[in-house]
Amino acid sequence: MRTAEHPIFADYRDSDPRAALREMTARPVSVEPRTGALIVTAHPLVQRLLLDPGLTNMPQRDPLDGLPPDRIALHRPVTDFFRAWGGHHAEVRRRLLPIFGRHHLNPLLPRLRETAGELLRGLRATAEPADWVRDFCRPYCLAVLGAVFGASDHDMDVLARSTDGLMAYVAKSGSARDDDLAVRARASIEQAGAAVRAIVLDAPASELAVALRSIADDPALGRPVAVAVAVQIITGTMDPLTTALTETLLHRADPGAGFTDEVLRLSCPFRFAVRYATRDMEVEGHRVRAGQRVLLVLGAANLDEDVFPEPLEFRPDGRENRHLAFGRGAHMCIGSGLARAAIGVAADALATADVTVEADPATLRRAGHLGADQILGLTVRAR
Repeated sequence: MRTAEHPIFADYRDSDPRAALREMTARPVSVEPRTGALIVTAHPLVQRLLLDPGLTNMPQRDPLDGLPPDRIALHRPVTDFFRAWGGHHAEVRRRLLPIFGRHHLNPLLPRLRETAGELLRGLRATAEPADWVRDFCRPYCLAVLGAVFGASDHDMDVLARSTDGLMAYVAKSGSARDDDLAVRARASIEQAGAAVRAIVLDAPASELAVALRSIADDPALGRPVAVAVAVQIITGTMDPLTTALTETLLHRADPGAGFTDEVLRLSCPFRFAVRYATRDMEVEGHRVRAGQRVLLVLGAANLDEDVFPEPLEFRPDGRENRHLAFGRGAHMCIGSGLARAAIGVAADALATADVTVEADPATLRRAGHLGADQILGLTVRAR
């Protein structure tokens, strides 16, 4: 008899995945039979395991094991790229964390406010319905990245498009067995490397660019690490911020002191934190062997009704918000401050600009995979 497919592999293009994520919390810990991964959904347990030193984000086994030599040679540059700075994680974070603090981000906010206002007025100037993702989110995300990289919106667009092949490789489960994706990802690595060097490293024009150049010039780190870090910042901004901005638009009528955190709790752009056991351990009665994959489902933990009563309701003032959208511990999202600032600016613009944007929820399009909420389109009218 065929084993029923786990909900994490289902296609959610035509349904809101949050209902499925909430249902997953009914089983706080389970084993996915197809991959053998331990799946953890309960908020307290996910939070504890995010801080457990026995788990790492670096695979303990080669994902290409079992492939013939020619296919290993095809995929190896891609897997190596994604692991480029894993062994230097603490040092890279040490150099970058101050740059994403409030003191360094505040001077960037006027540029973002101006951009948000201009984009909203541009929506109003269009007589026809507009696409929220294409006409607001993407240019706004590029402006956010341009502000921190010290680059023009055009240059950031070039950089962002150069990462498309890498994002496709990351998004698909089992991509290490997909040769077509590997070819595309390898081309993306070449394009992204050239773009990062030309736009960021050769003439650094911001504190982030200077830090990346210092990483590139350090013999212990080098340019491949600098390029990989830059790519991760770009890919960790474009789709995730678009998801949060869409949630912001849909709930703009519910302002409150906890608005941004409630947006992040519900949108939770990266729904999984993938970890690997570095030693044998036990999790709620389940034996986990060294090297085993552990999937911490942040998106489900944020909908745990034992922590968030009525978890599918948007309640910006009615709950103590201990969401895990940015993770916790040593691997907590380094750009959390930037994300909060960008969401706050957009929310303020929607509330104060002389523009009313009305969305048609029925037109919302999203990618089908559960790992990250990738919003593809949403029809809006502005007046």
